This record gives sequence, structure tokens and C-alpha cells, in this order.
Amino acid sequence: MRILMFFKTKLFLIEMKHVKQKFNLVLSFVIAFLLVPALAVAQNNEVVEPGSFATWKTPLILIVALVAAIGLLFLIEKMIPRKLRPIFSIVFLAASVFFGYQIYASIMAPVKFKKEKIKRYTLVIDNLKDIRDAQSAHKTITGGKYAKNFSDLENFIETAEFAIVEKRDSSYVYFDKAYKIDKQRDTVIIDTLGFKPVRDSLFKNSNRYKTMKYVPYASNDKETFKMQIDSVEINNYVAPVFKVSVKKDIILHDLDKDLLRQEKRVISVDEIDGDEVFVGSLDKVSDSGNWPTSYEILDDKKKK
Repeated sequence: MRILMFFKTKLFLIEMKHVKQKFNLVLSFVIAFLLVPALAVAQNNEVVEPGSFATWKTPLILIVALVAAIGLLFLIEKMIPRKLRPIFSIVFLAASVFFGYQIYASIMAPVKFKKEKIKRYTLVIDNLKDIRDAQSAHKTITGGKYAKNFSDLENFIETAEFAIVEKRDSSYVYFDKAYKIDKQRDTVIIDTLGFKPVRDSLFKNSNRYKTMKYVPYASNDKETFKMQIDSVEINNYVAPVFKVSVKKDIILHDLDKDLLRQEKRVISVDEIDGDEVFVGSLDKVSDSGNWPTSYEILDDKKKK
């Protein structure tokens, strides 16, 4: 009977040891499960630039963390008193879950930041395009002048009209006094057929020209774009220029500050360079914006 009880006790202890080993093994897999998704996300092109050091930096950190976690499990098994092992295992599991989530969240932060900034920049650029079109119309109709402020521009949109014209080639005969003969001269005749309001031409049935001056997502609902006009001399000709801009700080004010600092220093053909979004220039004749063509593609898709 005693021998039977001894063997039963021995088998129970062996079984308990196997249970602990299985628990530690499961715990290791749990840690791996938490870290591997983060490892996969770290390879996403939206998180890091392909081929850069960051592509390898994050995976190496995660692998080291995984190896360290498994190593701590074995240390608990070998060095911690048996009675305290369950407590340490539970604490370690909770810590693993917490830090695993933190690692995953920190890697996902740039992805979320990029998606949010694209959404905000898109609306900002839409407003800048409307302002640019309105300024272009102002220059055409007023004889080469840009509006000084949004009040003047809005008033112009509501009152000005485009002339609807028809151009046709023609010719006439004139007498050349030098050669004392009749000659033919080509010309273009422009007929004014009517007028169309600027508001209907640019904005159709929309009143967005009244709100295009406001910066989307700014902390202050009444925050407006900065409008500047000037002139530059080109080959003895003085040309009018304009610039409408807004700082990235204003657009992305409530996002991650570290990522915002990086965003203000970015220089890339696929990104908006510098610390502001703008259209036009005070240094040269231009009505282009500093955003990449990807935003034009997004706008085309939205219109479709």
C-alpha cells in the first residue's frame, strides 16, 4: 500500500512538473504572439522607409525582447523558490501582455499619424485650390491684380463676371504707303457673347467660397490661412505674385508631438516638404502648391 502511494505521489509530482513546463511553454508562445504582429507591422512601408536602418532596427529590438522574455522564464524556473513561481509567472504574464501591447501601439503610431495627416491635408489642399482658382479669376478680370485679403476676394466672387467671348480669324486689306500697293493683314476678331458670374463658374451651387479661408482641423474654428501678395521683376516686367499658407502645427496640433516634429522636417517627393502647406510663391511667378501629385490623384478619385 505504501509502495503504491509512493508511486502515485511520484507520478503526481512528475505530472505537476510537466504542467509547469507546459505553462511556461504556453507563456512563451503568448509573448511571441504579442510581439510577432508588431514585428510584421514594423516591415510595413507605411511605417519605415524600405531599405533604411529602421527597417532592421525595430525587428532586432523585438527579437531581443522575445529572447530576453524566454530567458526570464527559465530563470524563474531555476532560481525562484517553487512556492513563489506561480506568482512570478502571473506577474510576468501580465507584464508581457502590457509591454507587448505598448510595443505594438508604438509601432502603429506612425501608421495612424500618416492616415490622419493625409485626411487633414486633403481638406486643407481642397481649400487652397479654391483660393488659387479665385485668385486666378481675380487676376484675369481685374487686369493682373490679386486680391489683398479674403474679404476682397469673397466680394469679388459674389459680384464679378466672366466675359463669354468668341474668337475668330479674319483678315483685311490695307494700303502700304511705302510700296504703294494693297496688302493683306491677318487678325483675330473677339466677340463678346455675354457674361457669366464668377461664383457660378467656379463654385456652381456651392457656398464653400465663404468658408475656404478657414483652416480645417485647426483648434480655433476661425483660424484662417495666411494670404500675401507682392510683385517680382522678370526681364524688366513687374509681375504680381501671391502666396496662401498655413503651418503644419495648426493642422496637426493635437497629434503626437514627436511625429509632428519629424513631419515638419520631412523632405521627400512623396510628402509635403517643410513646416507649412502653401500655394503660390512670393519669389517667382507660380500658382503651384507644395503638395505631391498623390493628393491630386486622391482629389480626382473623390470627384469620381
